[in-house]
Amino acid sequence: MVLDDGKKQIVVVTSSLMKPLFLTNNPNLSSTSRILQSWLVLGEKHGMRGVVVGRAEGDLVEWMRGRGIPCLVDPMPWFDRRRPWEALWHAYRVARWAKTQGVDVIHCNEHDLYPFVMLLKRFLKRPVVCYVRYRLDRDFAKWCFAGKRRPDQLLWTSLQQKIDSFDAVADLIADADQQVVHLGIDLSQFGSDGERGLRFRREHGIADDEILLATASPLRPRKRVEDFIEVMRRLAPRHPKLVGIIGGGEIAGDEEYRVRIEREVRDSGLGRRLQWVGNLEPVEPLHSACDISISTSEYETFGNSVCEAMACGKPVVGYVGGSVAEVVGETGISVKTKDLSALVAAVECLVVDPTMRCFLGDKARERVRDVFNPEHGLLKVLAIYDSLLKPKVRSVK
Repeated sequence: MVLDDGKKQIVVVTSSLMKPLFLTNNPNLSSTSRILQSWLVLGEKHGMRGVVVGRAEGDLVEWMRGRGIPCLVDPMPWFDRRRPWEALWHAYRVARWAKTQGVDVIHCNEHDLYPFVMLLKRFLKRPVVCYVRYRLDRDFAKWCFAGKRRPDQLLWTSLQQKIDSFDAVADLIADADQQVVHLGIDLSQFGSDGERGLRFRREHGIADDEILLATASPLRPRKRVEDFIEVMRRLAPRHPKLVGIIGGGEIAGDEEYRVRIEREVRDSGLGRRLQWVGNLEPVEPLHSACDISISTSEYETFGNSVCEAMACGKPVVGYVGGSVAEVVGETGISVKTKDLSALVAAVECLVVDPTMRCFLGDKARERVRDVFNPEHGLLKVLAIYDSLLKPKVRSVK
């Protein structure tokens, strides 16, 4: 296999079937599990047979069982000195099962499972790859990765995330042992069914000639959903065909924020023109239905919802928000984080220009195809696995 990585090519020589053990805490078919699904399917044609341990039953485990992908459900608890044997027993259980599957490498799909991985390594001596999903702080990085706890490879979802976490991992993990592996969307499976968007519009009373603004995210304070509501408050009086929908459910511990958002939607005075529809699974119909996708998040390490909207051919307007601008590129409009006036102005530019909306939407889908293609990420990860197991990977300038 040959992966063109811009300045160099990574040549992967695979002599036998690669069998990674993926550990995930996401029971759903969204967010961090979307790329995992793609890799498990695409791996079949690239000499990889992944097996998975999930923390709980859910749609992801059901999907894997339906496809015949080996999976185990285990809570994968962190070590607790008050009950040390509980975590150790689960680590032994997972290791015993993994050995029956003949796994070659341990892939921690979300870094908050990494403390369990360190216990697992006591019973399963395999190289470890850890995918970091958030911006790391120094204290957590030292506790998690210092000394012998260092993973063999650390993966970042975006370049901005890596830059923002530089101080956290400085002197803990060599730069050569860190790689950016973008998340991605399989366009053969996502964003091509326009009928789902039309049905969504009908179900929510949105007319064909209305312009739908949408945002999709969990209801937590750093998402700044109140800024989306304010965008609608300011623009709706000037544009009578403008409607807005908020998709996303409450998060445990942030229930008060959900109450606040519900109140602000109700008090906006916009009636049916501003709706909160709760958690959406699948979320694709909302992205397909909207005319403009809006991201008001203060910080994203990648921005799955942004990439999903782009995969549906929708232009994104949003705050720079960590890596959001990196993902959107020139296929949308990014403004300074928390600059609400700039956000309103950028959204209005697209509200009044349907030709530009279509142009940017087409470019957005092309960007997902060319840059955020899960097959590109899989090939890069397979090259990493191969380099950890055998010295059969070389870089060609």
